[in-house]
Amino acid sequence: MREKKEQIRMLPMVGRLTPLVFRQAPVLSVWMILLAGLHSLAQMVSVPVNQICFDRVTALAQGEAGLPYALWGLLLVGAAGILREAMNGIDNYLMNVYFEKVAGKLQKIFHDKASRLAPADFEDTEKLDAMEKALKGKDNAVFFVGMLIMAVCFYGVYFFAMGWYLFTLKPILAASIVLVFVPVALSQMVKTKVFAKVEDEAAPLRRETDHYALCIGGREFFKETRLLGAFGHFWKLFRDTLAKLQKKEWSAQVKTGLLEMGMNLLAALGYVGILLLLLDALLKGEITVGAFAAVFGSIGMLFGIMREVVCRHVGQITQSLGTVHNFVKFLDMPERGGQQGEVPEHFDVVLDNVSFSYPHGEKRAVDRVSLRIADGETLAIVGENGSGKSTLVRLLTGLYSPQEGTVRFGGADVSTLSMGTVFSRISGVFQKFQRYQMTLRENIGISLPGGKRDDESLAPACRLADVDPADRDFPQGMDTMLSREFDGVDLSGGEWQRVAIARGFRRPHSLIVLDEPTAAIDPDEETKVFHRFAKMAQGKTAVIVTHRLGSAKLADRIVVMKEGRICQSGTHEELLAAGGEYARMYKTQEQWYRQNTAEAAL
Repeated sequence: MREKKEQIRMLPMVGRLTPLVFRQAPVLSVWMILLAGLHSLAQMVSVPVNQICFDRVTALAQGEAGLPYALWGLLLVGAAGILREAMNGIDNYLMNVYFEKVAGKLQKIFHDKASRLAPADFEDTEKLDAMEKALKGKDNAVFFVGMLIMAVCFYGVYFFAMGWYLFTLKPILAASIVLVFVPVALSQMVKTKVFAKVEDEAAPLRRETDHYALCIGGREFFKETRLLGAFGHFWKLFRDTLAKLQKKEWSAQVKTGLLEMGMNLLAALGYVGILLLLLDALLKGEITVGAFAAVFGSIGMLFGIMREVVCRHVGQITQSLGTVHNFVKFLDMPERGGQQGEVPEHFDVVLDNVSFSYPHGEKRAVDRVSLRIADGETLAIVGENGSGKSTLVRLLTGLYSPQEGTVRFGGADVSTLSMGTVFSRISGVFQKFQRYQMTLRENIGISLPGGKRDDESLAPACRLADVDPADRDFPQGMDTMLSREFDGVDLSGGEWQRVAIARGFRRPHSLIVLDEPTAAIDPDEETKVFHRFAKMAQGKTAVIVTHRLGSAKLADRIVVMKEGRICQSGTHEELLAAGGEYARMYKTQEQWYRQNTAEAAL
């Protein structure tokens, strides 16, 4: 915790964020600075103008000047008021435009950064928490820099000009304003530390409440949640976690609120002292009646602006400083990196003594695996749940980098290549495929960004996956929206899987992976899909991950995973003849298939 507190320092934060935000809208930033300064001067000029007006009206009342002399003073006050209101409107409008524009560009920076992180980072709860914190800090970063501009260019100029004006009247008046400012500023320094600590503790709780909210009402959860009667359970989890989050935030608000109230009381006493000093200066003849009236009328506004900048703006800045700091830390997170290049069209995939453990995992998901997949070979990976099949696939496709050993594509170490280079010749269909709320055309064509999406170019992938756009399930053909939420249609699990398979087939590739994508399809239909897949994969490297060993027979070679290691390798016939894990699994499934066939016949 001490290290985190030392890292949250204002000046380094300003030095890092200000150039970043300015680069997103440089012209608008310059206009913001200029208009903030002009707005400040427009506010400040009202005080000497009021003094002139009051002195002229006083002279008129005492018979020392004529009516035109006083009217010119009133006209000056009116002109200053119009200028002040015009600048206020322009400044507020520009600030809103500035926030919207820069926030949108920082959103893109956030997603660009996330896309460059290693995929394995999304398995790490600490890094997920860091991303959750950064997402909240992204918007606060815009506010942070915008308020700094206002603090320096508007409030700073205003306080300096007002302080100089008061100094010319009576030096002690300017010094007393600084003394009033100090106690309020100290309270905000304490708030910075309190809310930075709260933010570190709140991010995991926010992720929990978001997840429970999805379990309660999310489209993918609500049917099972209602059917199983689990609504009450998730509601209790949501409510209890939210209560913990609110308790932490409430405790911080109470502590800082009491401190701020005490400091504001001291500041209020200082305000009364300034008014007494002002009255004393008038009685001693050190200032005119006009100066007294102008300062008396503006000192309340000055004190109000001071409270606004310190308690509201600086308070909000300090309260959000922890989240802004998290955004900066997120931008500094290590990226996957690697060199841009080209992977040859034909290559062998070689894993040499590869090991991988998930973050905070107690054992290795893949343990010292060595494997060579020849160019053009079709390999099947089988094994029981938790044996390491899917993790092995993520390693051999370059999604995950091994913690030990190397993965090579045609002799090139995958860890030295950029993700774009590694994935340029790979396609895949996974068990947890995505159901994009877009048209059928977009669902399939998205696997080739920028490529053709006409019916003719998509037809081969549709045929291979047995997706028929002319079927009644697709009333508008390829332009059918696959989402009821957008006035479209919904598909069954098996139909969605065919769309996902077509998407994987559409992408040009040298290596394609099918990681149990047919789990919701019956065995007969799965066999048809794999037969079509085997036909399409001729001359290319293919990897099939399946728990149904009947489909594995189509592969040139089968490897059997157990407890993170390859325990057997060979053809279907060789593995059956050798006995062991594969033969045991096959006999179990063979017995299951016979039982189901007999039950179906009855």
